[in-house]
Amino acid sequence: MTGYGRSTFSLGGKNIVLEMKTLNSKSFDLNLRIAPLFKEYEIEIRNILNKSIMRGKTDCTIGYEMSDDKGGEVNPVAVKEYYRQLKAIANELQIDDSKVFDLVFRLPNVTTTSNESLSEEQWELVQSQIEAACKQLNKFRTDEGANLEKDLVLRVQLMREALKEVEGLDPQRMEQQRTKMFSDLQNYMGDEDIDKNRFEQELIFYLEKMDITEEVTRLRSHCDYFIETMEETLNEKGKKLGFICQEMNREINTIGSKSYHAEMQRKVVVMKDELEKIKEQLNNVL
Repeated sequence: MTGYGRSTFSLGGKNIVLEMKTLNSKSFDLNLRIAPLFKEYEIEIRNILNKSIMRGKTDCTIGYEMSDDKGGEVNPVAVKEYYRQLKAIANELQIDDSKVFDLVFRLPNVTTTSNESLSEEQWELVQSQIEAACKQLNKFRTDEGANLEKDLVLRVQLMREALKEVEGLDPQRMEQQRTKMFSDLQNYMGDEDIDKNRFEQELIFYLEKMDITEEVTRLRSHCDYFIETMEETLNEKGKKLGFICQEMNREINTIGSKSYHAEMQRKVVVMKDELEKIKEQLNNVL
């Protein structure tokens, strides 16, 4: 699921910008970019993010810019590298490079302080801001999840309605098959040569193979279980809902293979269409 969190705060003469965003993924995949000031705390930062964010492809950036002129020193390595790259781009694009040097000093990590370290109190502040951004990100995901839930409930309800129509068509389908089989037999043998008792026996055997009572019952049960699972207070439901969808798909396919009725097959197509929409949405559910 997508999520976004951001926090800005002041720390030792610097404006700290903390930004994170997530996309759905099967596992927690973190891409962390932090300013040199926070390098010694990288493991702790990763642990906080791993603990706070349930799986997903996560990008987190923590950077800063100076908010005053306290004891700044130029980072010559960064200046030279920025200048080289910008100069090369300007030459390639054949544009004026007279202000490239001015642009260099607007880029991050060009200036550093002589003592790049955090006090215990400052680190505690950074921790609290990271946790606050994680909460903001998780709220973003929760709000998205609520909207997804509404859509999933609607899709399941549409499947139930189509299933109810399938049940209503079942008696008509059975009678239609009986009439067709008897008519075909009459055309082949003639009415006087038909053993009607034997015909009824064979008909019962044939119609038993067409019976969809079990499939309808199981599909309805799967729909109920799907809704119940969404209402559970589990942190992760996407995989479980995906397994339920597999079972729903199996029952729908069996109903379709047994239908032998045009209108019933149309309803099966409706159910399969709604199920595919559900499966697509579940790709965004944790």
